[in-house]
Amino acid sequence: MRFHVILLVAAVILGNSAVGEQQSLAQILVPFGSSIDRFKVAIGWITSKGIEYGCGGSLITSKFVLTVAHCAADGDAKVPTVVKLGLKEQGRADDSSLSQIINIKEFRTHPQFRFSKKYYDIALIELEREVELNDAICTACLWLEDTTPEEAMSAIGFVSPGFSPNFDPILRNVTLKEISGKECGEILPLSGRTLPDGLVKEQFCAGSDDQDTCEGDSGSPLQVERAEINGDMIPLIVGLVSFGTPCIEGSVGVYTRVSPYKDWIEEVTGQSFDYGACSRASQCKQRKRTETKIESPPNIPTHRVGLLWNESNPNPYQCGATILLPNQGTQYAITSAYCAKTKQGPPKFVITGPHRTIVAIEAVHVHPEYKPGEPENDIAVLRLARSLHESDGMLPAKLCRRDGFLLDETDYSAYRSPSHSTESIQDMIFERYVIRINNVDVGKCTSPEYRDKDLLCGKSKALLIPKICEVDYGGPVNHVGDFMNIPYLYGVVSTLSKGCTDELVATRIYRHIDWIKSITH
Repeated sequence: MRFHVILLVAAVILGNSAVGEQQSLAQILVPFGSSIDRFKVAIGWITSKGIEYGCGGSLITSKFVLTVAHCAADGDAKVPTVVKLGLKEQGRADDSSLSQIINIKEFRTHPQFRFSKKYYDIALIELEREVELNDAICTACLWLEDTTPEEAMSAIGFVSPGFSPNFDPILRNVTLKEISGKECGEILPLSGRTLPDGLVKEQFCAGSDDQDTCEGDSGSPLQVERAEINGDMIPLIVGLVSFGTPCIEGSVGVYTRVSPYKDWIEEVTGQSFDYGACSRASQCKQRKRTETKIESPPNIPTHRVGLLWNESNPNPYQCGATILLPNQGTQYAITSAYCAKTKQGPPKFVITGPHRTIVAIEAVHVHPEYKPGEPENDIAVLRLARSLHESDGMLPAKLCRRDGFLLDETDYSAYRSPSHSTESIQDMIFERYVIRINNVDVGKCTSPEYRDKDLLCGKSKALLIPKICEVDYGGPVNHVGDFMNIPYLYGVVSTLSKGCTDELVATRIYRHIDWIKSITH
């Protein structure tokens, strides 16, 4: 039987119907209140005995459920008819005010899916009405990277812990890691008929030493939780249970990788699943929260400016720089040598924050000992055509003239690009952040490639959603002093800083004070 879209012609009448719920494959129980279970959906078939739940899924919008294509029909070639959301809390009575059962309007399998093969095993269920989000029901976002996350992933589904021969009818959470394709192939018998090309990049294997997802789990999510900038923990679906070995010790599951299907999912749902757009659209109650140590500094006044190579492209986050206190009426800025020596030549202008004042750069001085890839001398001084003042929204910084630890914290400059915007660059709104590193975290770098170099380093402990925070190369590492809130510049953010949650690296200012003074005085 081959089909791409299943239309449910006959409406299913629920509520006061004589048809009761029979949860034959699983009594739907789950630890309550965690954001990793609130999007879990049970997919059911109405029978003469009630509702049988045979597949799982994930609520990704108020109208759509993500699951696998082979759940489009059961063993009797019958299509599923309902979904249940707000799954029952383990150890408590069912709260019907939180759970919802909704009819399925349309089951859309991926257009390239065939029941005779195990490829393109992904589908979207459109519901007859929108789900009412509440304390037990929330939406999830998608993991959009080509590879699985570095941390262990969580699988929520119908699991038999310890591999009891009797199916344990409890919805549980197990922790799994990706297994290499080679190891997976040794454990998992691959059928040449259903997998003629073997496992492909749209699939991956996962398991653990003692647990895997089991019967009744098809379509259930494998996910991680990552933090938004504000600390909200957002569930990200990495894969969907497709098939695997029997539920025995050392079993392996094969999962449909979600990220390759982002465009198709967006086309069907009509919603953007870019990280920023999805996490902000997913306004759920009582999100679990964590401390990210990433904060939004005041927009005005600020000491940070952006570098421009062309006035027609006023993107203020191509590279950053720090405005210094004027000397005899001349204004200077500090940036990285990397930003001052690009393939497109030196920067031509600086641009301020919200005011977007553009000032020409008259001269660029790159440290004479700078070598690409050697960050100790990754610093440059810019002379501006005119001074920037308080009316431009600026508060110039002072140079830190001493080494040693700070009294409390340092702020590494970072930003967030507009998410999924089709507006012109002139209309885009970038959000500036600082990654606040405690004093005890500042010191010698830990990464082997620059451990012995005289650099300023620190690390945020938050594990963020990918790409929602970008490092501001050339921007300031500063400390706000106690006198008139004047910022003190301790370092310049280096390109060795690969991401906001990786080790942050900066060129120390104090080592270059004499060279800077030789230009600015």
